[in-house]
Parts: sequence; C-alpha cells; structure tokens
Amino acid sequence: MKYVLAILTLTISTFNLLGQNIGALEISDDNVKPWLPKFELEYEGFYKFGESESESDLKLFFVDTLIVGQVMQGYWEEGTGIWKWTYKTLTNIEIDKKGNFKSDQHTGQFVIYTDSTGTYKGLKINNPWTEWLEDGRYEIGIRLKVSARLYQGDYPQVSTRHLTEDELSQLDKETLQIMRNEVFARYGYRFKEGGKMEQYFSEQNWYRPQHVDVSDFLTQVELDNIDFIKKIESKK
Repeated sequence: MKYVLAILTLTISTFNLLGQNIGALEISDDNVKPWLPKFELEYEGFYKFGESESESDLKLFFVDTLIVGQVMQGYWEEGTGIWKWTYKTLTNIEIDKKGNFKSDQHTGQFVIYTDSTGTYKGLKINNPWTEWLEDGRYEIGIRLKVSARLYQGDYPQVSTRHLTEDELSQLDKETLQIMRNEVFARYGYRFKEGGKMEQYFSEQNWYRPQHVDVSDFLTQVELDNIDFIKKIESKK
C-alpha cells in the first residue's frame, strides 16, 4: 500500500510541475477539444481537480450497468484544526456518444487539453464543486495514471464490483461482518468505542476515525453489497 501511495504522490507532483491545476489557470477554449475514445471504458479513471487545499479527486469507474462517480475533498475542521476527508457520490451518471457527462449534481464533457507542456486527457465540469471558482467558469480535471479502483483494506472488492453468492457463502460470519464494516471504516466512520469493530479497525494503519455518520458517502455498489452480505450473514 505504501508503494501505491508513493506512486500516487509522485504522479500528482509531476502534474503539478506541468501546471495541471487548471481550475486556477485561465485557459483558452482553443486548447480544449472533445475526447472521443473507441471504447467508453477508456473514460474510467482518477481525475485531479483544483490546487493546494482546494484540490479534489474524482473516481470514475464502471460496474455492470452502473457508472460510479465519487468526489473526495478535504477541509480543516473549525475548532480542532484537524484535516478531514469528505465524499460526495454522484448519482444517475450518464455518458453519451459525444463524450458528454451528466449526473444529478454536475454536468460536463470529456476533453483533451493541450498546452506547451503536453497533451492531457480530462473531464470538464460545467458547474464545478470547487467553491472559489466564479460562476460561469468550468474546471478541467486531469486524468492521472492511478486506478480508480484503488481502495484501502483487505476487501476492496466490496466497493469496486458486485459480489456473488458463491464467494460470500465460503466465508464465516465474522469475516462477513468485517468485510461490510470495512466500507464504513474506509470513510472514517467512528465505531462504538471499545466495540469489536473499533478494536479491529484501530489496528489497521490506514484507518482514521473522523465521522459519526458516513451513510451519505456510500455508492450504490457499496449499498448493494452491504445488503447482500447481511443476507448471507443471516444464514450463517
């Protein structure tokens, strides 16, 4: 995991050197053109928006007929000075043949941006979630060479695909319980102090308890899998 994070840090740093913070950089529309790959799956990726403390990441990937899109942002908590992560799941995402992106919350278009440093694939958001941008300005997030299916923990598959009854039925009840609660742990959920899950996840070096409620963070794939795991658990 440390190796993967090191790659992510290096990749982001490289793009910073290349001036990828398009949200703060006024760019010409002449340098932006539609991105129309041969296969829709090529849009899957990890998109970097903004700069400095206003940076945010969008994970975008495909699961069966669903398109999962989730924005990750950080903020300094008032009164404590603690840096916390928050997540916004985009719902009812659609991508048409012209590369137009639409969700209940944001719209945009997949584009290719070219400047003196090179050519980059990205996603243009017409109504950015970056708060300091003026109304009417769009923002382009550059797609990094990092998998959108990168999740911490022992059971990342709960977040990246629909699970099957065959694979779950082979697991004992305790493992199933940890498996579904790991989703909440990844979002920084504070488990009951002294409880079984709090004791287990406090031993995981990636776990950072920060929120008393993370229900709004979960994607539809995670919700589907959690319900399915509970059903298998009830049969044990």
